[in-house]
Amino acid sequence: MRIELSKPVNYKDTEIYALDLDLENLTGNDLITAEENFKKTYPNGQLWGTAYAAHIAGKSAHVPAQVIMSLAINDFFKIVNAVWDFFGSANSQASKPEITDD
Repeated sequence: MRIELSKPVNYKDTEIYALDLDLENLTGNDLITAEENFKKTYPNGQLWGTAYAAHIAGKSAHVPAQVIMSLAINDFFKIVNAVWDFFGSANSQASKPEITDD
């Protein structure tokens, strides 16, 4: 998913005007790595908060979480909300076991 930024961000001496979030191809290992990196930076931080979402977004966009965190606030929230929307829709699409009286 491509997210156009309202204000470019500089990363490795390059102006970035959009970020491509590849959330669909993240693996369990990617989420664990994002969680580990989050915990190193925020040992008492709330898992599944905005900082953790920034780490997941960074992993999916192949940039450090600090790049996500340096975005203008409206761009930051577009990215964080895209992460939450993705996980929300992934959970709602998961098939739930049918409970029967058998």
